[in-house]
Parts: sequence; structure tokens; C-alpha cells
Amino acid sequence: MHTGKRLAMLNPKNCRFDIGSGGIPDIVATDVAAALGMVDAGIGREILCRVWWPDGARLTATQLRDLVDVKIRDEWARREAAMLDGLLAIAARGSRGQRTYADAHAARWPRMVVREHEVPQLAPGYAKVRDAVIEELASAGLCQACHGRGQVANDMRVYRTCKDCSGEGHMRLSERGRADLCGLSWKTYREGWATVYDWTFQACTDDLHRAERQFQGALV
Repeated sequence: MHTGKRLAMLNPKNCRFDIGSGGIPDIVATDVAAALGMVDAGIGREILCRVWWPDGARLTATQLRDLVDVKIRDEWARREAAMLDGLLAIAARGSRGQRTYADAHAARWPRMVVREHEVPQLAPGYAKVRDAVIEELASAGLCQACHGRGQVANDMRVYRTCKDCSGEGHMRLSERGRADLCGLSWKTYREGWATVYDWTFQACTDDLHRAERQFQGALV
């Protein structure tokens, strides 16, 4: 059964899917809650709740933002370290180290700390990317054909993989759509933040899929 259908059992009402007709259910809400407890704490589990169990996710919205912030900061630091390695490569090997430097420079992200009237502040673009990625994963990118289930049924109630999203449950926004979601102009997004967004979205998606696998495995 689809992850969303299981987690919807934790909602007090207005589930996203039908829950069957008659008979004794093989899985009950307490089983679902126990399985969710077996999922590693982190971004994947929180986004699962944000999508399918909103009453639970509302309690951890701040923690979710903090977790994504940490992931972004760590990757920014890694890229800055690669940049330093590139500079050292040039110092040590001259022109032979140019390729290392060029690759690191091309992969570099915008400054994380900027100065506003000589006061250090976090670059606001990172918070905009963070919030937009969470929004896209949780709602804005939900596939309209399967409503996030990854499967669609025909008139005989036979399920098949959704062709529109290839079973992912989400439809990625266009690059311009992502710029709008960030509240950035297309030029600013394309030249400074598209790489940050792409990396953050993929990293969070990987965490989400890992959480889904753990959840389904706990229900077996």
C-alpha cells in the first residue's frame, strides 16, 4: 500500500484516500504510528509528516527548517574547502593545479555571510531556497495526476505506475517556477541560486525516499 495511504490513517478525519470497505484491516493506526517511530529522525521523516500527516508536521516545522539549514551549511563549507584546496594546488603545482582550482571555483556557491552597514548577516537567498524546497516537496510539486500516490487505478481498480511522474509522486517545478517560489527574479535565480536549489532539492529528496523505505520496511 502507498506510504501516503498508510500515514493518512493517523489523521483524525479527511484522509487523502479511501481506506477500503469491510473486513478486518491488516494495519491499524497504532501500527502506522509505531512504524513511523522506527524511521530515523531527520528531513525525510519530517517531510513525510508534512505531506501526509500535517497535524504531526506542524509541531516540527521549525526543526525541519533547521535540519535543512544544517545540510546547506555543511555543503557550502565543503565547497569552500574545495576552493581552498584549489588555491593550494596552484601554489604548489602552478599551472598543473589550475584544473583543480577551476572546478572548485565553478562549483562555488554564493557567500553565506554578507555585510549590511558593516554588520555581518546571513545571505537571505539561502533561507528563500530552503523554504521553497520544502514547499515544493510538500505541496507545490505534488503530482496532480496521482495526487502524490505514485500510482493510478483504472475502472477495475487495478493500479499501475503513474506515467506523469514516473511513480515519484512529485512533479518538479520549472526553473522559472522555482524562481517564483523563492521570490527571486529569474536572472538572480539563474545566475546565483539555481545550483543551490538543485542540490538542496535532490539531497532532501534522497532523504525522503530513504525515510519511505524505512517506513515501509517497518510495516512488513
